[in-house]
Amino acid sequence: MAEAGVGSPIYRNNSAPPPPPTEFSAKEERSEGKLAEALRALGLKDVRIISSFGERMLYSRDQSEIPRFMKEIMFLSAPTVVVQPESERSVSALLKFASSHRIPVIPRGSGSSPFGGSAPVVGGMVLDVSVMDQVLAIDVHRLTARVRGGVRWADLDHELEKHGLTLNTCPSSKFSTVAGWMATGGMGLNSYSKGHLRESVHAISLVTADGLVRKMDRADPLFPAVFGSEGQLGVITEVTLSVRKKPEKSQPHLIMFSDFRSALSFAYALGNSDVRPAHIVYESPLKFSLVNRMLGGERYTPEHGIIVNIEGQDSEDRYQQFVKSAGLKDEKEYLARYMWNERFFPMKMRKYGPGMLGSEVVIPLKILPDSLQKAEDLCKELGLEPMFEVHFLSDGNGLLLCYYITDQGNTISFTLDAAKSMILTSMLIDNGARPYSIGIWNTAFTNAEEKAQLTRLREAKAKLDPGNVMNTGKYFFLSGRFGGVLGTAFSPGIMRPALKTMRVFSPLTMRLMRTGYKFAERRLRPKTRTELLKIADECAMCGACVSVCPAYLVVKDERVTARGKLLAVKAMARGQKITKEHADRIFLCMRCKACEQVCQSKLRLVDTYDELEKELEALYGKDEKEIENFIRYVESQPDFDKLIERGLVVGAPKHGMGGERDEV
Repeated sequence: MAEAGVGSPIYRNNSAPPPPPTEFSAKEERSEGKLAEALRALGLKDVRIISSFGERMLYSRDQSEIPRFMKEIMFLSAPTVVVQPESERSVSALLKFASSHRIPVIPRGSGSSPFGGSAPVVGGMVLDVSVMDQVLAIDVHRLTARVRGGVRWADLDHELEKHGLTLNTCPSSKFSTVAGWMATGGMGLNSYSKGHLRESVHAISLVTADGLVRKMDRADPLFPAVFGSEGQLGVITEVTLSVRKKPEKSQPHLIMFSDFRSALSFAYALGNSDVRPAHIVYESPLKFSLVNRMLGGERYTPEHGIIVNIEGQDSEDRYQQFVKSAGLKDEKEYLARYMWNERFFPMKMRKYGPGMLGSEVVIPLKILPDSLQKAEDLCKELGLEPMFEVHFLSDGNGLLLCYYITDQGNTISFTLDAAKSMILTSMLIDNGARPYSIGIWNTAFTNAEEKAQLTRLREAKAKLDPGNVMNTGKYFFLSGRFGGVLGTAFSPGIMRPALKTMRVFSPLTMRLMRTGYKFAERRLRPKTRTELLKIADECAMCGACVSVCPAYLVVKDERVTARGKLLAVKAMARGQKITKEHADRIFLCMRCKACEQVCQSKLRLVDTYDELEKELEALYGKDEKEIENFIRYVESQPDFDKLIERGLVVGAPKHGMGGERDEV
């Protein structure tokens, strides 16, 4: 349904346009496997069952970039089947079926975790809840929202804004799902003033492995165990959470310091004052240097920065008085606003590798200065240039992120850099931190989790999933292609001492690593990257593009999205064959640029699609009639109108929607 300012549809002649199709059925690949056949026999009408190889492979990973040879050697990462249920009733039936046949179930939201939490390790059934994305109710009087587990935080915030409301807290990956963030972290933006996510959640619906729907609230003794459970207990299908009135004033501030101890001292003093900031973030000099590089000029002095977000005039007045009394001065407002807006694009800098690795831990603020110094010293020994970011939390802790640029195109170098991230994490853990999330790659640090939470989770697991169906092979004991061998190697009792030994003997460790780097440089230098592959490697694989893609909203197939297309580019670069049906999916594109609007890496995606489609058309041809019917059908859908309303559709010149690319 075209709208003024967006342009006319693709049909351009003097006659009246034909009515849009009432339905659209894309070409389907051949179904593979007995499990898919058995699931279809259940007769669940609102479940999409994915069994073709090309689409299943999109669910073999999350945001984490793993060296291919490691993944293939260590894990059975390809799911046997993927299911997309649209109702709680169907989730229940699927889990009951899986439990009775001992099929591992991997719950998945948007796949935006960098730790492997939603990636299979022993095959099984990926249960994609992201299509359960309805906002069920908003109570403006009680200040609550009731949503399905697959709702993205950005979509919920958009609906709240219509009522003059906003979120209490949300992750930096705002296109992750509500259930996904509950299960993996719950610490993020505004956690300083609003606390952990669990403090905002009133009730949840959890479907357990036996298919039972358990309604839980804060009075339920198992309620706290769900937060950070990483899919071990069941599938979160519904959440009721607190929201708040949108503040009349929100003002970010930026103050620079010559050293990190001075910056942290200011943040501590501010936190203990009567200013009541909404959020406090520390950024290290490298972040500002890379922002300057990205902007093409020296906008920021590359020093240690504290970003403070203030809500309300009273807090703003108190902040100004506090800064004045400390003899400090804010940076210009536009510089502060730019850095505050960048909070939703933490992976943008990976383009300079292309690739980014690092460590994420929760650390007591009282040991943060010494830990930062030790981390900086260790990074220097390991030959890394670190970028530190600290989000201050309400409970006396900080969420510490230490990132560094790497080149994921050189397998050996990338693998060695990945090992360094584990060495860095082990030092921070030994110094008193704990892992933010476990997934696959932090399995060695499970014994550093809060003992109370770990005990709660073990007890809840024994009660709710005694058959160990949910997210099998992760968290408590890592499994994979070789069963318990991998789990033993990655167990805290073996891996942590090994990492500590590598750290203690870091000069020898680095000498051996340098040998590996030299070998990789001389003998395993990556092949010249095509322009397509360069773009694909710069993609953060965060999944922000998925929920705003009008093609995906119709077919529910990630191969039509930016992430899916760029993964196809990577597969083709490895020599993997793309089927004709897969190519047909890639051709289903509106050229609406919604993906570019939300892209973390700010990639020029539409140009990339043109090049990819040229390659695929040369191999398979192109069904112009199917594409035309598809575009006309999507234009008639309410979801497309909603994207236009939100300003995400900025035009589609190839298909006559009247938009042109804006040059910045």
